Amino acid sequence: MENHEEFQERVVRHERPTHHYLFLIAPDGTMLALDDEGTLTLSDEGDDRVIWDRTPGGVRHVATGTEVAGDVDADGCTVRMGSEDVALKMAHGPEKVPSAYLEHLKREGWVCLTCLLTPEIVDGLQRVACTDDYEHLAPDIDTPRVCQHSAVGQAISEPVSLWLIRQYIGTRDLHLGHPPNPTSLPPYDGKRRVQGWHADIPYIPSVGGHPVADRDGPVKAVQRNVCVSDFTKQNGATAYKLGSHRAETNPPPEWNPARHGADPATRPYSGPDADVVEAPAGSIVLYDARTWHRAGFNRTKHKRGAMLMSFQAADVIPKRDTRPACKRFHESAVYEELDRREQREITELLMNQPDAA
Repeated sequence: MENHEEFQERVVRHERPTHHYLFLIAPDGTMLALDDEGTLTLSDEGDDRVIWDRTPGGVRHVATGTEVAGDVDADGCTVRMGSEDVALKMAHGPEKVPSAYLEHLKREGWVCLTCLLTPEIVDGLQRVACTDDYEHLAPDIDTPRVCQHSAVGQAISEPVSLWLIRQYIGTRDLHLGHPPNPTSLPPYDGKRRVQGWHADIPYIPSVGGHPVADRDGPVKAVQRNVCVSDFTKQNGATAYKLGSHRAETNPPPEWNPARHGADPATRPYSGPDADVVEAPAGSIVLYDARTWHRAGFNRTKHKRGAMLMSFQAADVIPKRDTRPACKRFHESAVYEELDRREQREITELLMNQPDAA
């Protein structure tokens, strides 16, 4: 008999935006900002100060409405900063100002930054993950993914999501829990054992006997899921119990029957109390690591790509030591394809690990 509770997760759909704001980027990767005194400056931080929009005569600072005159063309603009003219590249920015995303993240424990990554970055991630137009390729499992294409590093160092994570956890002193790997979810065959419901490190046992963090204590980690392919319920988009970061416990036994005496192939809960966030490729979903979640069921004929990252506070022992991957990254040709801001961010996140790692 068919189980009508299966595949009944509630869908939270994010449509492709019709308008994006801009970053104005200097050659070293810093972004044009308007500081609290109304002075033009350059900044590493992806907050409201670096968000701009085009006007007929130049650019407009979105948060303050301040218009700045300059020579503008299709790809860039030149603005006056002090006594110098500075040439800046116009780059694809977010749909909303970062403070609006932060408000949602703090209120709900998750947020979707819809289509934040450019189509060029998405294409590079799909190439590494061997999904979408590159599904016929075999992934390179011998080389760290961050060394395979500049798109991986550009996704790691995306400035708005980094700023949001640091604001939510309350510190800049973060590291990645494992090397970021664009991967694919294959079609579900109806037999294979699938991932059960869980929270993430450090709210579950970690390597080296590291103690499990108190769910009522300070926030210790935020997860960042990059949609390498379009994420839909049909192709196995991540399932969540949205709001469960406030729950006192991890998922109950009945959500994971295979772990509690049922047949190992028994599927985890997929009923209407769960949620699936659907979003186009290039979107980034951030969520509190205490949130109950699991991989989806890919009921299509094609692989679905994603890049999953765990951003952890300084005292959390990572799942894997990322420093060897960073060493190879510095030795790779891809390192030189990234700007200095991207190089700094990636290096900090991969190298800034506890000694116990």
